[in-house]
Amino acid sequence: RFITAFRHVRIFNDSLQAVADSMFYSGVDSIFELYHDPVAWSKGSQITGDTILIYTENKKPKRLSVFENGLVIQNVKDSAGFFNQIRGRTINGYFKDGELDFVRAKGTAESIYYIQDNDSAFVAMNRAAADMIEMYFEKRAAKKVKFIRSPKGTMFPIRQLPDDKKKLPAFQWLENKRPKTKLELFL
Repeated sequence: RFITAFRHVRIFNDSLQAVADSMFYSGVDSIFELYHDPVAWSKGSQITGDTILIYTENKKPKRLSVFENGLVIQNVKDSAGFFNQIRGRTINGYFKDGELDFVRAKGTAESIYYIQDNDSAFVAMNRAAADMIEMYFEKRAAKKVKFIRSPKGTMFPIRQLPDDKKKLPAFQWLENKRPKTKLELFL
């Protein structure tokens, strides 16, 4: 009915991978609770925070809650160092077909997202803050961003993008920790 795991926990599923120091799983409600530097990945998205709860349905992620220092990163164009990012004190996210579909960040929320034209060429980067930010995704890219209460932001043309504005505080791309196969669970 439940599983408790300690020290270097690894989770692998075709839709979701995760690592943490400690984990609790309840078969009754199908919730993974990840503690102490947890990191979860789903397709091109990485999720970090102090505590992550992943709600599953039919062995696929349905939604997640991140408590304290939540940060969601999506690799948009690795070779250029372009990553869509959203952070907040708490984050709630919803999945569709194993990919993040919607994310809401609350509590001094900040975001960075890259804007593309109809030909998929990058034209600008928006860096903004608000009390709450909602980000809607389509094909692993930010499709719509909504700023709620006290929005402040700056749009940078892609050719004039300052390097020190491309990442939010606490940004870490941890792809090297991600389990790539089931066999890596036993290393």
